[in-house]
Amino acid sequence: MKNKLFLFASCLIFATSCKKATDAVISNDIPVIAGIAASNVPAPVLNSFASRVPTASQVEWFSVSSSSSSSSSSSSREYEVEYNHSSQRHNSRFDNNGVEMRHSISSTGGAVPQAVLAAFRSTHPNDIVYEWKLRSDGNWRAHYMRGIVKWEATYTAAGVLVKEEISN
Repeated sequence: MKNKLFLFASCLIFATSCKKATDAVISNDIPVIAGIAASNVPAPVLNSFASRVPTASQVEWFSVSSSSSSSSSSSSREYEVEYNHSSQRHNSRFDNNGVEMRHSISSTGGAVPQAVLAAFRSTHPNDIVYEWKLRSDGNWRAHYMRGIVKWEATYTAAGVLVKEEISN
């Protein structure tokens, strides 16, 4: 009985110490990302985006701030936007003054259909997709990060989830 109690206590201490170490890594190294309404994006960012891509559609905004910086300081905020333009899915990041810091095309195969985006957002409101791919079977695959783990989710063109798994 003493051995079982000792083993249980040891496992509990080990599990607690592992969780604290993991939390420290996540809270210090990974940016905090939150989906936001366009009304919460500063005017300089919205104006810069609108002047660069006036015909963007299916626009999704995210507030990005480093968890190690003060969350109340607007100077540490960046804004990420995902959008359809010229038959492709794009991703851009702006500082709070409206300066575009990064831009990438995140889809292979065309603009992502609204039904697919809506289905993805309904279950992943804060995850930012780093790549959308149109597969040869007509399904769309989202490659995204959840914490420090890469994930993939596959949807039909109608927005039905086919499969979701950790990426290899």
